[in-house]
Amino acid sequence: MSLIAVGTLFPAIPLAIVALNFRYTSLAGLMRQITSQLEASTQDGSGEAVLIDELTVMKKRMTLVKYALFLCGVAFIFNLAALYLGYFSLGGLEPAMMGLTILSMVGGISCFCVETVLSTKALNLHISGVLHRDATGPDDRA
Repeated sequence: MSLIAVGTLFPAIPLAIVALNFRYTSLAGLMRQITSQLEASTQDGSGEAVLIDELTVMKKRMTLVKYALFLCGVAFIFNLAALYLGYFSLGGLEPAMMGLTILSMVGGISCFCVETVLSTKALNLHISGVLHRDATGPDDRA
């Protein structure tokens, strides 16, 4: 196995980690915002069920992004090991490390794909909450 083959994933993995970290940070901010809205809605009783559903989906999404970040981090370590083994011509384990890199990336990307599906579900919950609120009557905003 050549260093070129092993090195192709080297720049991609940190970029995936940065993107996932940004997504995790965004989800944390959204979770705080929904929690604040939930605290406000418990006082007037409006929209509490939708916000709780949104928080439930958000928690699942946070877990999936956390696993995706972990698996991409593990993939980066395996990729570094494969590069090291290839650079010093210790090629016996290099294909195994590259295989573990690919498996870890597949796991991380799979978690990301499931999280993307859940993000659509969360958006649909949010939209249904807004539509329900608008259908029940005008709000006090003028």
